[in-house]
Amino acid sequence: MQEIMQKIVDAEQQALSMRSDAQQAAKNAQAEALRQGKELIEKARHEAMEEARKTVAAAETQAAALQKEATAEALKKAALLKEQGREKTRAAARFVMERIVDSV
Repeated sequence: MQEIMQKIVDAEQQALSMRSDAQQAAKNAQAEALRQGKELIEKARHEAMEEARKTVAAAETQAAALQKEATAEALKKAALLKEQGREKTRAAARFVMERIVDSV
């Protein structure tokens, strides 16, 4: 009889041990899932920041190119206006000289 009782006690202890092991395995699995989730979030955050940096760098490059083009165009227009001003000044000077010569 004692042998049967010991088998029952052993079986109960084994069941408790299995239950405890299963609970620990579940806690470990939950902790690992949480760690992996945090790792994925951090990776996604890092990738998003890198993509944002690339986007800003591309925008800055494009803005610099547009600024360079606009500056070149403005310099061309300024040179053209300057030359037109010189031509008008020469024409005005010729007109004045002709009026002076004609009046003499």
